[in-house]
Amino acid sequence: MRIDVHIHLTAPYVLEDRRGALAGEPALELLYSGDARMTGTDEVLRAMDEGGVDKALVGGFPFVKEENARRFNGWLLEECARRPGRLYPMAAFDPRAPFAERHAEKFLDEGGFGLGELCVYEEGLTGPVLDSLERLCVIAAGKGAPVLVHVNEPIGHAYPGKAPIETAQIHSLALRSGGAKLILAHFGGGLPFFASLRKEVRESLASVRFDTAAMPYLFRPEALKAAVGFLGAGSFLYGSDYPLLPASRYERYFAEAGLTAEETSLVFGEAARDFLGL
Repeated sequence: MRIDVHIHLTAPYVLEDRRGALAGEPALELLYSGDARMTGTDEVLRAMDEGGVDKALVGGFPFVKEENARRFNGWLLEECARRPGRLYPMAAFDPRAPFAERHAEKFLDEGGFGLGELCVYEEGLTGPVLDSLERLCVIAAGKGAPVLVHVNEPIGHAYPGKAPIETAQIHSLALRSGGAKLILAHFGGGLPFFASLRKEVRESLASVRFDTAAMPYLFRPEALKAAVGFLGAGSFLYGSDYPLLPASRYERYFAEAGLTAEETSLVFGEAARDFLGL
């Protein structure tokens, strides 16, 4: 079974009026004011079929306006309900927004699968951001729901959506996740490498998972192989960040990393099946 834990799905009204949907939404303007791809349900399902993906966690964008989050995530619930067992709705919004906690509660109570991708691009995981994420993790933990959080590597080249995040901040989030099923996007910004330190670091990451979203752009293949050696393949979940990259690109990447057939099966879906109860 293949499971993708990181797909961005776009509602028809956003596809039809991208400029209108972007208005007053800083994160969307940052990432989508140009020609960055947005994909609707039919295209996502075709890509899943082509890549042999059986199930996917799908979400939208980090809205700062409550009316935008309510409209989009309401549509997402309805859209995924029409495809049971295939698409699983994840609520995205700015975790710092004053409506974030009540929106998360309502979404999960109405059948949402989890929260994510939760993103803050213009600042790191500072105290107030961590406080907000911790409260959301506690809500999710109480409902057995996963939380997917955007993090990124603290050094290297700049690109749209790269936040000024420090490794210590990412680790603090892991420590403060409140028992939630926490998935750190984009290889956890390299945090898995620190499992090679003293055992307490590895132990602190035991209940955290890391997705592979955008790894072919950000990390050499051998980075994944090394991290699997530190934490085991079960700590890594296939996330495509589609429409950024198709499944075929990750197939090549995992092969280039030298993963065994068993490790590849774990990363591509078996680990997510066990972690998420799918």
